[in-house]
Amino acid sequence: MNKFLLLLLLVAVTVVAEGQNPPITPAWAFGHIVWEDSLNTETGALSIVDAYLEKGIPVNGVIIDSPWSTAYNDFEWDKSRYPDPDGMIKSFIEKNVKVILWLTGVVNNKSKDTRLQQCVTFDEVAGKKLGVNNSEPCVWWKGEGIHIDFTNRQAVDWWAHQLDKVFVDGVYGWKVDQGEYWFGDVLETSRGKMSNELFRPFYYDAMYDYTVSRNPDAITIARPYSHQGGYAAGVGKMSMGWCGDFSGDWSGLKQQIQNIYISARRGYGAVGCEIAGFFKQKSNKEQFVRYAQFGCMTACMINGGENGAFSNHLPWWHGKDVEDIYRECVQLHNALVPYMFSTVVDAHLHGGSLIKNSSLAEESHQLGDCLFTKAVTAAGGHASFHLPSDGWWIDFRTGEKYEPSALIDRQYSLAEFPLFVKAGAVIPVFSDEYKERLGNVSCQSRVAVLLYPNGKTARTLHLPCGEGVAYEDCVVLYDEQEGTLCFDGKENSTMVFVIKNIDRAKNVKNCISWNFDKKTKELIIFAESKTKIRIVR
Repeated sequence: MNKFLLLLLLVAVTVVAEGQNPPITPAWAFGHIVWEDSLNTETGALSIVDAYLEKGIPVNGVIIDSPWSTAYNDFEWDKSRYPDPDGMIKSFIEKNVKVILWLTGVVNNKSKDTRLQQCVTFDEVAGKKLGVNNSEPCVWWKGEGIHIDFTNRQAVDWWAHQLDKVFVDGVYGWKVDQGEYWFGDVLETSRGKMSNELFRPFYYDAMYDYTVSRNPDAITIARPYSHQGGYAAGVGKMSMGWCGDFSGDWSGLKQQIQNIYISARRGYGAVGCEIAGFFKQKSNKEQFVRYAQFGCMTACMINGGENGAFSNHLPWWHGKDVEDIYRECVQLHNALVPYMFSTVVDAHLHGGSLIKNSSLAEESHQLGDCLFTKAVTAAGGHASFHLPSDGWWIDFRTGEKYEPSALIDRQYSLAEFPLFVKAGAVIPVFSDEYKERLGNVSCQSRVAVLLYPNGKTARTLHLPCGEGVAYEDCVVLYDEQEGTLCFDGKENSTMVFVIKNIDRAKNVKNCISWNFDKKTKELIIFAESKTKIRIVR
């Protein structure tokens, strides 16, 4: 096959790949991920996780960023920085915190900030021609080295063998960083000359394929669209997106919002937010809060960076009020994990993204079909924006109802941000609060389903079975006028339902237990699958 036909074939493959649906992101990965890029030590990683947990702020994952290895990328722990990596990982396992390791696809002979200059495998990579550009070293942002040729099956297998050295129990994936960008606009590969853009999916796909083959519930965090080079990972093989490196000020927040929205429109399923940026300007108090509020309405809250990992990136550094606001953001975000997970499963099955109906002009978006938010991106808390044109919308905090396309123009205090729920919404959440109000009932499911009545409602939910990618389908049917509710789930399964904004309830028939709260106007029902519940009002 001549090179022209090969290039056409590669273009066709890329087009097909971009038409793929996103993968299912494991439920745990939608949570709160922290890291530090100041000390880059075992002490730093352990202390930053413990600091959050001691403040009652949940942590779901921790990124061990560069440099953690003796040279780039030899996958040998630098014992001067991480003297007991096995013990550190065991400590995180005990806290149910998943470990994510940083890497790029470059094997160095000169390294910027590692203990050793040359990777022990460099000569092997050069001798076996496992790299792009005939394995000629090139200067990149972490030194000088050879980028592995991920179009070469032999090179991919060799790379997998290297990854095996550290992909142990407790390690749940990789932060797959950008190295390929520095090796030229056109690369020489095992398949001939190829543009850098066409090469990138081979790199990111290989990392994704390796990871899920070893552990289906592990992830790769990679760039979807980024202002630092355009599109990177393919839509079909990116567990969680982070769009690059941002400043911690208003301009950084606005740029990140743009990157996230462009990524979502491309079809990337789960894209998270880099809270308070990574480098350059540090966030002040107000900027930090607005970053967190926007971030909790994306797929993942990722907090860390070199611009003050142990100062302005820590909520309590800004004061007790910011600590409380941040905790509330994380708790809200983590409560919504079943909803976000279900939405991304749906995107996997049918296409689309967790972030929908985004407006670059108004810096607003829907999180799934049922929630709408607008980012606050300037000092003072003023926000002016339009609600979506599809359906009526309810203020999440006040319960006030608004017509389609309504203009909202108001001031938001530091502790508030625009958040609306669509009338007719069915939102699965993690919450023990409702079970407690039923008298600590013995319910198998960790999930409660919030219902916002609007006539007849029918929705299929894809509920997580645990922390990973496994799920069970559940169809919820609610008729406001007839006062009937039922769900079709696994045989003999039970579920807690919370019907919002309901004025009264005299009785609930055919359920296991129920409670009506006049103050909150919530009717809580504990029901069994395939049973038709009748609400007497």
